Amino acid sequence: MKATRDWFGAALTELGDARDNVVVVNCDLGSATKTLAFRDHFPDRFFECGIAEANAIGVASGLAQEGFRPFVASFGHFLTGKYLEIFQSVGLNDAGVVLVGTHAGLAIGKDGPTQMGLRDIAVMRTLPNLEILHPADGAETRAMLEYIAGHRRPTYLRLCRQPQREFHEPGHRFVFGRPDVLRTGEDIAVVTMGGVVEAVLDSLEGLAGHGIHPTVVNLSSLPADRDAVRALGDSHRGVLVIEDHYVTGGLADEVGRILLEADRPPRFSSWGVPDYGQAASPEDLYARYRLDTPAVTGHIRAFADSLAALGV
Repeated sequence: MKATRDWFGAALTELGDARDNVVVVNCDLGSATKTLAFRDHFPDRFFECGIAEANAIGVASGLAQEGFRPFVASFGHFLTGKYLEIFQSVGLNDAGVVLVGTHAGLAIGKDGPTQMGLRDIAVMRTLPNLEILHPADGAETRAMLEYIAGHRRPTYLRLCRQPQREFHEPGHRFVFGRPDVLRTGEDIAVVTMGGVVEAVLDSLEGLAGHGIHPTVVNLSSLPADRDAVRALGDSHRGVLVIEDHYVTGGLADEVGRILLEADRPPRFSSWGVPDYGQAASPEDLYARYRLDTPAVTGHIRAFADSLAALGV
């Protein structure tokens, strides 16, 4: 088991071998963001800006305008905190910068809310020409990097700190915006992404004992394919979004807005982080915010029970 930031570091170096326009702009976090291997292989294509994300974004935007595909790596909380620079230098200029935000969600643990990437998706979704990608495992990370390297659009790549097992086969084919159905079920679709995928899949055994067999959907890139999300809603009585992000602005808002535009929208609910976060071990935080496997099992059961009570 590896974290997606580890898979990113390995795949980025391989990408550097294949494409000489790939460069890295670092923010003194090479060890944490796993970009040091790229530095060791391509020292003349690695630019250290220090603890200065705003400057790094400007440097990367200039490199992108000159034909490079720059990857700017820092903690997601720090990087997206420089929204003005991203808006001005990347968004408005349609600069082909890849913003790599690591340590997404609660898993940063004891470092607490001052470093916890919980509102990054909400911030990045406001930029109309930017794509958001959040892989769930190594195979998806590698596939996403190949996709990212093949175009020049502004991109935010969200990565996790915690180890995650593999859910996809080697050579997984990633299609941007399309819901990735990991388990086909009935009645309920549970939509998630990134680090929460494991908890949702691990809940299935306990749910089966109660006659609940949800479809599990990894919606790992935004903006989502609207027709595909509507089709998901049409084929299920209810859709539940569970995410390691603030309850507002993230995956639930994306999915909910699409479903509400349908002629006959399904029942909809969501679960996420309702406050600024706390400082504790990752295990304690996921239990505290009810995003671990037992709690996720409870959320899905409660949603299924609510549908049954309403006769849906």
